[in-house]
Amino acid sequence: MKKIGMLLMCIIFSSEVAHCQYAVEGVVTSEQKTPIPDVFISLIQNDALVKSVLTDSIGYYKLNNLQQGTYQLNFSHIGYVDSLVTINITKNTIQNFQFQENNKLSEVVITAEKSMIERKTDRLRFNLANSDLTIGTSVWETLNKTPFVSTNEDGNIDMLGNSGVIVYVNNRRKRLSGEVLMNYLKSLPADNLEAIEVITTPSSRFEAEGGAGIINIITKKNKEEGLEGNASLSARQTRLFSEAGSIYLNYRKAKWNIYGTTYLSNRERLTNYEKDIFYPPNNPLDIQTRFIDRENTSKMLFSGANMGVDYEINKNHIVGMIFDYSGSDENQRRDAISFDAYSVSDSLTFTKNNDEATDRTYTLNLNYQGKLSEKGTLLTFDMDFLEFSSDNTGISKTDVVTLDDNDVLYIRDWFRNAAIQDIQNTSFRLDLELPINDNLSFETGVKFSFSKVDNDLNFDNRDAQAMTWIEDLTRSNFFEYDENINAFYAVVNHTLSDRWSYQIGTRFENTIAKGRLEGAQVVDRNYTNFFPTVFLKYAPNNQHNFVVSVSSRITRPSFWDVNPFREYTTDKTFFEGNPFLNPSRYYRQELNYTRSKGKIRLVAQLAASQTYDEIFSLPLNSEEDIIINRKTNYGNKYRYTASITMATKIQPWWRINATSLFGHVQTTGSYADDTISIDSNTLLYSLAANQAFTLSKEKGLSLTVFAKNTFPFTLVNTEIGNRLETEIVLRKNIGNFSLSLSGRDLFRSNKDLYDIRVGDIRINDTNYHDTRSVAFAVRYAFGKSTVKDQRYRDPGNSDIQRRL
Repeated sequence: MKKIGMLLMCIIFSSEVAHCQYAVEGVVTSEQKTPIPDVFISLIQNDALVKSVLTDSIGYYKLNNLQQGTYQLNFSHIGYVDSLVTINITKNTIQNFQFQENNKLSEVVITAEKSMIERKTDRLRFNLANSDLTIGTSVWETLNKTPFVSTNEDGNIDMLGNSGVIVYVNNRRKRLSGEVLMNYLKSLPADNLEAIEVITTPSSRFEAEGGAGIINIITKKNKEEGLEGNASLSARQTRLFSEAGSIYLNYRKAKWNIYGTTYLSNRERLTNYEKDIFYPPNNPLDIQTRFIDRENTSKMLFSGANMGVDYEINKNHIVGMIFDYSGSDENQRRDAISFDAYSVSDSLTFTKNNDEATDRTYTLNLNYQGKLSEKGTLLTFDMDFLEFSSDNTGISKTDVVTLDDNDVLYIRDWFRNAAIQDIQNTSFRLDLELPINDNLSFETGVKFSFSKVDNDLNFDNRDAQAMTWIEDLTRSNFFEYDENINAFYAVVNHTLSDRWSYQIGTRFENTIAKGRLEGAQVVDRNYTNFFPTVFLKYAPNNQHNFVVSVSSRITRPSFWDVNPFREYTTDKTFFEGNPFLNPSRYYRQELNYTRSKGKIRLVAQLAASQTYDEIFSLPLNSEEDIIINRKTNYGNKYRYTASITMATKIQPWWRINATSLFGHVQTTGSYADDTISIDSNTLLYSLAANQAFTLSKEKGLSLTVFAKNTFPFTLVNTEIGNRLETEIVLRKNIGNFSLSLSGRDLFRSNKDLYDIRVGDIRINDTNYHDTRSVAFAVRYAFGKSTVKDQRYRDPGNSDIQRRL
């Protein structure tokens, strides 16, 4: 045992006792002694690059595991002339550096590029800065062009075919879901996107919520002193007309950094839905088929603003605040024609729905980050507040009409409803990163989250004779939901050698959830889970990289899913929330391989996952011949996938990024009191390619062609048809102006095609969301020339930010 203990000590502290290995560290400042972040420092010996590093947010850098000898340190930063310093290392050395004002560049031209697709240890990063894919569009629409990610107009975000994706914006979770989250992301202009990170296997530092993984949306952030910003306007013509505008500003001076965005957009859409329901021949209700044609005309006004302030107390301590507001106002008219065929007679009905929806979201984040020791011990504290309110009102009227001339025979149903949801969330988080030595570090943290949700659903029936509204107590309800999550995590990062490293961690979460329906308690849960994660990395050289990972997570029902609301298509078809949903458990195993050779970067992935008690929206047929769509815990899902992503420059004027995904999915279970069984096996296959052509560098003319095809597959009890998405963007740069002309859904092939089995009933859905369009956008960038086209940077404190 004594020998084993000594061996473990040698492994853990190997870098501290290694013979003749030293470190050089220091701080880089300006002539005014202001710390400069993101300085690229190269260590050179005999004209060969030994190591390189970026300074962190307080200008600090450190290079480890160096042999004795004479080296040169090259300090490179945008806006300054590169500076070379010769040092002789015979011991641990402190080498501070100060850029001089007379070394400032009068003009900076940066030509370095970064691959659009970049594989990191635990995530795939889709770099979008200055990409044609972001011009004149929203974050939501850009998401669908991200590898492994797909969206639909029901507000669902899938990753590799898994639903339940959690969205972070600038490393902070957005506690919204479904259509509310979709509308929020639609309101955000994509012009200021830096990157979208796809995290299929999150580490223990992330909340365990979200079985499908995490999407982290990163916006641009200025690192230079002075003012910069941009303003953009866009117009899009589908069958209706939409327009949008935004302004972004960032001002940095000495210890202060102030930034903000404001935006306003008006979107109009004309959407068509077709629902064909085929009943079995021995249907006791005697109905044979029901055909529903629905047309939605919607007008949505999005507005929002955010402002952030960071202040450096000193070189070791930073405090900050971010306030965010977003709102949407929607007016929607939904007209549906329903034709019911019976064995002896037919019936024709007209349903008119007029809806108004108003959503408001306010968030406030207070943050402190402190460097507690010269070794790099970092303490981060976050306090977050969220207020969300949603007010949805609608009036629905169904008339039974004659088959020949559509004269009204009688009113079958006439009602109005109001669904009001208020959410309050307060959370506190404390994180500590503790470097033990150059190769070993420890991270830990705690988080406490408190949510309170009120859902008020009111139904009134219309008395057609008295022309008055009468409250319908059978369909009205008031549902209260409270949730408290207490979490603790610990992560160990250990570099064993230049080739081998690993990360091991676990997360402990206790959840207390209580729900009351009309004052009676219907939800009372108190459960505790452990979520271990393991990453093992092997890099035999600079060209090859292997990562094996194992993780476990949980998917809790969203606040809207547990709200017993109803949204009617006709009086015979509606969607309904389910307050009795249980959380589902998720396990994932991955093998990732990355190869870089010349201009080609290849990322390959093999993955397996298991989901237990999965939450999925499923239809059922009631005794009153009403099709009810309700989310439920139907059973289990098992997935096996393989994917390849490639990024390369075929010619100096031609770049391509392509992704191919192939897999197999099995789902088993039952629902509707075990009357409907689920047992399906399906193959997954999708292809996506983004090509960028530089037509004329002198004239600033470029062309982007995007295409994504998802082949037919089955999800639970739903066969999903082929979907082809296309977009062409032509861009022209004129000074500080960027003009773009784009066409989307060129072949009108971006449709939702569903073939659903509900026991002996078959439902065919065809939905088209009016996506064929042409758009024009103009963007103007202003501010210091030294920050307009800065090279891509990965800030030294980005790992800390990702834990927020």
